[in-house]
Amino acid sequence: MEKLRLNPEISVVVSDMKMPEMNGIQFIARAKKDYANIKYFILSGYELTDEIVDALNNKLILKYFKKPFNMKEIEENINNALKIE
Repeated sequence: MEKLRLNPEISVVVSDMKMPEMNGIQFIARAKKDYANIKYFILSGYELTDEIVDALNNKLILKYFKKPFNMKEIEENINNALKIE
């Protein structure tokens, strides 16, 4: 959250699902309250969970990437998300 506050030019966040203190979806839900204009994505080493599916359906995140991830796929999705603006 501090990085977002200190860097208002951030337009994309790719968060890992597994993090200390809260998971990636919890972080994005909190961040999106103050930074709704940012495009959010999630990475996970696990299969789709109900929580990730809900986040996708509710437009909290734009896409889920499973590890090991494909950098080209991530780059293409970020570029497409930024074009939508």
